[in-house]
Amino acid sequence: MNINKPADLPDAEPDAKRERGMRLTRKRYSCRLPLELASRLEALCEMHPGKTRAQLMGDLLGLGLAEVERAWSGRATGVVGFHPDTRQPIYLLGGPFAEFHGLIHKHHLAMEHDLAKDDPEASYPVDDYTLGDDT
Repeated sequence: MNINKPADLPDAEPDAKRERGMRLTRKRYSCRLPLELASRLEALCEMHPGKTRAQLMGDLLGLGLAEVERAWSGRATGVVGFHPDTRQPIYLLGGPFAEFHGLIHKHHLAMEHDLAKDDPEASYPVDDYTLGDDT
């Protein structure tokens, strides 16, 4: 995916409302980048001085994952029925798109649960569930 126009990246000025509402996981992600990607990232950092490297990496990762979802979303297993009012076909999603969204849901719940352990006003009971628990 080539990013060649300013509209592809959010504005350099951080949106205070978005920053306040954004919840971060406890897990930290760290990786070593190939030299070509690292130089591109540093160029973006220089072009967008109002954003941190982590914010830019989050934006880029979000764009990339959205592209993956878009590429997989067109695959369906076939018509399973028709909408009763509009008679439009209803497709059952399958393949990597359905699997990806199932795994997203599983990991999101586990991370929400992990964040809620320290929240005294959690809206649901918190137990010692961990990702991968079969009990």
